[in-house]
Amino acid sequence: MVRVPVNPPTHGWSLTVPPRLWRELTDHLFRDGGEHGAVILAGLADGPRGPRLLAREVLLARDGVDYTIGTAGHSALTATFVRDAVIRARNERLVYLAVHRHLGTDAVGFSRVDLASHERGYPALRQITGLPVGGIVLADAAAAGDLWLPDGGRAALAELVVPGGNLVRLRPRSARGGQAAAIHDRQARLFGDLGQETLGRMRVAIAGLGGVGSILVETLARLGVGALVLIDDETVEDTNLPRLVAADPSDVNAAKVELAIRNARRANPDIDLTVLAERIETPRAREELTRCDWIFLAADSHAARFWVNRAVNQFHIPATQIGVKVRVGADGTIGQIHAVARLLIPAGGCLWCNELIDPTELAIDMHPDRERDAARYVPGVPAPSVIALNGLVAMEAVDQFMLAGTGLHHDPDDTTWTLYLPRDRTRIPQVPRRDPACPWCSEAGQLGRGQH
Repeated sequence: MVRVPVNPPTHGWSLTVPPRLWRELTDHLFRDGGEHGAVILAGLADGPRGPRLLAREVLLARDGVDYTIGTAGHSALTATFVRDAVIRARNERLVYLAVHRHLGTDAVGFSRVDLASHERGYPALRQITGLPVGGIVLADAAAAGDLWLPDGGRAALAELVVPGGNLVRLRPRSARGGQAAAIHDRQARLFGDLGQETLGRMRVAIAGLGGVGSILVETLARLGVGALVLIDDETVEDTNLPRLVAADPSDVNAAKVELAIRNARRANPDIDLTVLAERIETPRAREELTRCDWIFLAADSHAARFWVNRAVNQFHIPATQIGVKVRVGADGTIGQIHAVARLLIPAGGCLWCNELIDPTELAIDMHPDRERDAARYVPGVPAPSVIALNGLVAMEAVDQFMLAGTGLHHDPDDTTWTLYLPRDRTRIPQVPRRDPACPWCSEAGQLGRGQH
């Protein structure tokens, strides 16, 4: 097995391919030593470091039918296959990307024959679609891209991202090691200098800054994450104090975002913060979610689940949903405690597929506060909440993010969810269901649509 190098995020154009589509593509292209071809149809979106292409569908070229020996003596996609793919790209407002492989491991580039083919064909294809078109070439642990832009310009692909159990970033050549800051020396001994640099370049959102969210802010800032997007519209109540990191009585009635700012800057004075003291369903908050490398969902409303689920699948941003529920009987008897960390991977089975977003509750959540309360027949009753239980799943979620971002998970295909039953001392892995016709995580829905 080829070890994929750790490459910190970089600026420029990127292509994100969900793990399921990546396996489909690489199983086709790398199945033997021969030449094979495919086309990716991709959405388009803004990203934290530049424009992002979002793989929505992979069209596999059949050997000898769609991918044959061309006039220059090398294999190429047939004119009919290209025509059909380009027409689909034009009609669905998607980006056309032809893909093939070269031999090699951690470095790759286009041949002169490849580039001559691009110059002959891509200007016409670009004119047909009105969107970028291009070519991608892969090696075992490297990727390069040649993009032809609608304004007549041309750009190289900075990186190809596969957001799975390990967050893989492929480039034409692997990054070279730097030097981690002395303050992070002990961490860099685990992550490596490039791993620590990776965390320092990532932009991470935390939606919900209560008991779980405050632990996330503190931990991510101390890990050296470079930028946080903090989203919460609530203020601190006195009953919140036992669960908010570093809170004291003077913080009552303060905005929760203010505590988060204070804690983040105390832990990491150089951290970049984007602060939104508003609900997650506001246009600005929804937009900021789509411009991150990872999202932590620590708010338990159905609206919050809906908008994060949308960002994961429509914009290919991995996320972790975190929650703790303590069941209490009508007579006050404490029942089972559920603590869960759900790793949400694009195209991998989502919150909607798994019936974790209730359409009725979602409709109620989208109304103003007074109308939400009036719409519910039973008024909300505060549920038990304890900092230690919050910490159990908050740390699980951060560990998943930390190990994925630095490429340290042993099994990059393992994206199971984790359910804890603390009273039984039980840890249960859960494999999420995937609906092939899901309106969000399937090609039949909004997968990879981006901003179009």
